[in-house]
Amino acid sequence: MIATQTKPIEPKPHLWTVKEYGQLAELGFFDGKRVELIEGEVIQMSAMGRPHVIALSRTADLLKSVFPSGWYIQTQAPLRFGQRSEPEPDIAVIKGSLEDYPTEHPTTAGLVIEISDKTLNYDRTRKASLYAKAGIQDYWVLNLKKHQLEIFRKPIPDSDARHGFSYAEQRIAVEGESVSPLIKPGAVIAVTGMLPPPNYR
Repeated sequence: MIATQTKPIEPKPHLWTVKEYGQLAELGFFDGKRVELIEGEVIQMSAMGRPHVIALSRTADLLKSVFPSGWYIQTQAPLRFGQRSEPEPDIAVIKGSLEDYPTEHPTTAGLVIEISDKTLNYDRTRKASLYAKAGIQDYWVLNLKKHQLEIFRKPIPDSDARHGFSYAEQRIAVEGESVSPLIKPGAVIAVTGMLPPPNYR
């Protein structure tokens, strides 16, 4: 009698849900760590250097002056994208007010910004693909290495991208130039005002 061969079963990593991720956090698994949930994977983020902290503060202050009402500025807090992703972008401009989200994290944003130095490639590729998949129309990467702002717009399906989506439009704004968010095209934001001053670089 000839034994039939069965296809070997390969082990698979466990992909966490947002609910499981929250339970782990409540149990203290992530105490003292900066983490985010990306498509079921718990990603540990690098510690922030002083230029990152300064750029975050300057950019948030600029945006608060641009969006005095009707939107609020959320810094380093979760957005919930479905059941397996809860990224924590450096800055997200959220429609409404903080009081509109008493128990649940926002599920979208009018503008998302990552302050980027050590994680530049990650923010340009995997995070960009995730935000495109979630339908974020305006995604900015503030590049602290080259002192420029990288703007990603028009999310499209892309089978080559990590999460199946990418941005059709990409452009760069350098120091001395100004940019306007899609959600407020009349606003003028100076790239130089977002970056750390020269003595902090």
